Amino acid sequence: MKGLPILWVLFASFCTAAAIVITVRWLYHRSAKPRRRSLQELLKNLDHERPTRRIRAASELAERSGPEAPEAVDALLKRLSDPEPEVRAVVVDSLGKLEDPRASELLRERLYDDSTEVRGLTVSALVSLKDFAALPEIVRLLDDEDWTIRAWTASEMVRLGREEALETLLAARNREVWRAHLRLCDAALRVVDERAVSPLLIDMRKAKELGVRVEAMLALASFGYIPDEEPRLVENLVASTEEDHPNLRFHAVAMLSTMEMRRIEPYQQAQRILERLAARDENALVRAAARHGLKNFTIARERMIRTLPPPPTAKAVAPVRVEMQDLTTLMANLKNTELPMRWRYVHALAATRHPKAVVPLVEATHDKEWRVRAAAARGLGLLVGIGDTDVRPTLERAAIEDEHFSVRETAELALARITSSSTPPLGERLS
Repeated sequence: MKGLPILWVLFASFCTAAAIVITVRWLYHRSAKPRRRSLQELLKNLDHERPTRRIRAASELAERSGPEAPEAVDALLKRLSDPEPEVRAVVVDSLGKLEDPRASELLRERLYDDSTEVRGLTVSALVSLKDFAALPEIVRLLDDEDWTIRAWTASEMVRLGREEALETLLAARNREVWRAHLRLCDAALRVVDERAVSPLLIDMRKAKELGVRVEAMLALASFGYIPDEEPRLVENLVASTEEDHPNLRFHAVAMLSTMEMRRIEPYQQAQRILERLAARDENALVRAAARHGLKNFTIARERMIRTLPPPPTAKAVAPVRVEMQDLTTLMANLKNTELPMRWRYVHALAATRHPKAVVPLVEATHDKEWRVRAAAARGLGLLVGIGDTDVRPTLERAAIEDEHFSVRETAELALARITSSSTPPLGERLS
C-alpha cells in the first residue's frame, strides 16, 4: 500500500509527457502544412521583383480550378515573356496543366524560346491542349540543335496521337527519336500501328546499342497478333537467338514463348529452336527460359492451330496507301471484314471532311472491332458541323457505354475537342 502513491505519480507523469508530445506534434504538423494563398495574393506575387516569388506563384496557379482558372490563365499568359527563363518554364508548364485552349496561340511563340527547358515544356503543354494546328511547328523541333529537345519532341508527338505526327516519326531515323518508334504501339488513341513493325525489326536486328535492340524487341512483343507479320516476326526472333549477348537471346526466347501464333510453320520453327536452346545454350538463364517456354508448346495447342483456317490476306491496296482511295471505295471498305486494318480506312474517310463521311462513321462506332470504333470516334470529333447529322449523341453514347476503355477515352477526347472549339477566342477574352 505504501508504494501505491508512487505508482499514481509515475502514471500521471507518463500521461503528462504523452500529452505534451501529442500537442507538440500537432502544432508542428499544423505549422508545416502549406497555407493556401488567395488568388489575388498569387496574382500580386506573379509580378514580384524576385524571380523565386514569381516561380512559386506561377506553380501554385496551376492548381486553380473552377471560376478562378480563367483568371489564372489570363495572368499566366501575360508572364510568358518573363525575362527569367526559369519563370517562363514554370509558366508554360502551368498553362499546360490548366488545359485552357485559349493559351494555344501564345504558347506556340515559346517553341522558339532561347531556353531548352522552355521549348520542351511548350511542346508538352501544346500536346496536353491537343493543339493539332501547332504540329508543323512542333515537327520542326525534331531538327533542334539540342538532342534532348529532339528526343522530348518525339516522345510528345507520340502522345499527341495525330496521324501526321506518326507518319513523321515513322520516317525519322536519327538515334534520338528511336524511342518514338518503340512507343507507336501505345499512341494517344491506343491504336496499334502495324507500320512500325519494319523500323522496329531494323532496330532489333541492326542497331548498335544493346538497349535499343532490347527495347525494340519488347515493343514488338506488345503489339499483339498481326496476321501478315507472324512469319517475319518469328524468323527474326529465331535469328536473335543466335546473338552473342545472352540478354538478347533471353528476350528472344521470352517473346517466342509467349507470342500468339495461328500458323503451324512458325509454331514448329519456334518449338524447334526452344528445344535446342533448352539443351545446349551456354547461359543458364536462357536454358531455363527456353525450358519454361516449352510448357506452352503442347500437343493440344498444336492440334488447335492445325484446325484454324489460314489468316485472310488483304485483297485491297496496302493500308499505307489508303489515303489515295476515293470516297466510294473508302466507305465500301469499312464493311469489308477481310481487311485486317479497316481502322485505317476510317481515318482516311474522316480526313476527307466530306459530309457523306459522317453517317458511315456513325455506323462504324458500332463495329465489332474496337480499333475501328476508336478511329470512328476520333473521326467524328473532326467532322463537327459537317453534314446534317449531330455527332454529339453518338460520341456521348460511346464515351459512356462502349465496352473498351480506349474507345471510351477517344470519345471523351473528341467531345472535349468539340467543347473547346466553341470557347471564345483569346483576343476577345484578353480585351
